[in-house]
Amino acid sequence: MREILIRIKNLSLITIAAGFIIGIILLVRPDESVEFISILCGATVIMLGVGAWISYFTKFRSTFLAILGTLAVVAGIILCVKYRSIISAVLFLFGIFVLVGGVVDLVSALEARKNDLKSWIISVVMAVITIVLGLLVIINPFNSVMALTRILGAGLIVYAVMDLITFIQIRKMVKFTLNGQVDVQGREHTED
Repeated sequence: MREILIRIKNLSLITIAAGFIIGIILLVRPDESVEFISILCGATVIMLGVGAWISYFTKFRSTFLAILGTLAVVAGIILCVKYRSIISAVLFLFGIFVLVGGVVDLVSALEARKNDLKSWIISVVMAVITIVLGLLVIINPFNSVMALTRILGAGLIVYAVMDLITFIQIRKMVKFTLNGQVDVQGREHTED
């Protein structure tokens, strides 16, 4: 058990450092981070397409595989070159979805008021916040990506700090366990 805790503790140091560094990068440089992640995803899709074409030429002569490989390469290139447009379009659709959900929540909250439910005020406030969020995402989707990237960065930093606290606690627990074993062994030897 002790060895498992030590191994987990050592791996935890790597995730703590990586989470903290990535969090700072996302927080400080959100635009470059989004670009890097988009290009990385695009390159991955391109490699999948190239892999499909390699399989087509070496193993399977399937038209479906060739079409799939071509579509993956084209999609990967588009993702690398036009990532801002793609992210903006996806966020625009997401903003519409959030806005509609906020309007439905607002109507439901006002219905709750008619039925004398006491929580209607909280529901109205949450619905208005949701509507405003949806409008912000629709009006300026790419700035929404930057804000979300910064929030993700801050979240990773908080995760790293919390994981560091857990790491310290596990380290103390392992030391306590080791000290307890030494005492028990010492007592057993004195009784013999």
